[in-house]
Amino acid sequence: MSVRKSTLAMARYRGVLVTGTDTGVGKTVVAAGLARFLRGEGLDVGVMKPVASGAVESEAGERVSSDVVALMTAACCSDPVEWVNPYCFIPPVAPALAAELEGVGVDLGRIGSCYERLSSRHQLTVVEGAGGALTPVAGKLSVADLAQRLRIPALIVSRAGLGTINHTVMTVECLRSRGVECLGFFLNRFPRTPDLAERTNAGRIAAITGVLHLGSIPDLEDPLDSGFAEHFLRSPDRERLREVLLRAEPEESMRPRVSGPRSGEGRRSGEAAKP
Repeated sequence: MSVRKSTLAMARYRGVLVTGTDTGVGKTVVAAGLARFLRGEGLDVGVMKPVASGAVESEAGERVSSDVVALMTAACCSDPVEWVNPYCFIPPVAPALAAELEGVGVDLGRIGSCYERLSSRHQLTVVEGAGGALTPVAGKLSVADLAQRLRIPALIVSRAGLGTINHTVMTVECLRSRGVECLGFFLNRFPRTPDLAERTNAGRIAAITGVLHLGSIPDLEDPLDSGFAEHFLRSPDRERLREVLLRAEPEESMRPRVSGPRSGEGRRSGEAAKP
């Protein structure tokens, strides 16, 4: 996929969480797709899956999460895998339970340290959660609590069909109750011939929550390859996605970059870097 050169752009946020209304709604598709899309906009993108479960063990004895592989491939990632995925468990259950079954304590300080390393290397880091916003990752602490601690806003991935109004609105309210800004939501696996609920769900959710509908993603044949990014490159929704995640960089600010922490580190969730 070619990189756009016509518009200078900078990320509005150091990182963004991709969470879902449930497990299996397509968080990895959206997180990996966002990494590809933002790379196409000229950004240096990092990826992170703080806690993964349901991993398999390779012949070399290493644990491999298919979600982590998809994210790192989409971002052309060369970061250490232990930063991208600090905790990787085999039991296919909620991360907190998987950790207990393996006798491991999940340290949010370690996750935060890995996130800081990644966000100091990249303009924006896409962080994929596990399950839904209230899925426990460490004891009683949930994915939403993790986003609050990392001070990053969230994007929600929802199903397209009946029931998604309830699930999406509850997810928005859950995030807001923990001080996490919700930037928008996607309806995933949108059918070619939508029924009445599927045609009207996005508008209802947006009207109830005031949260932006960032696009309806069709049931793509190769979503973990180029499908998501290519869909949004051709979609009218791409401009809304750019407006939410990017800001124009003034030409006079273009100077050689220096190594070390970038300006804007330590901002609270939802704060854009100021020009």
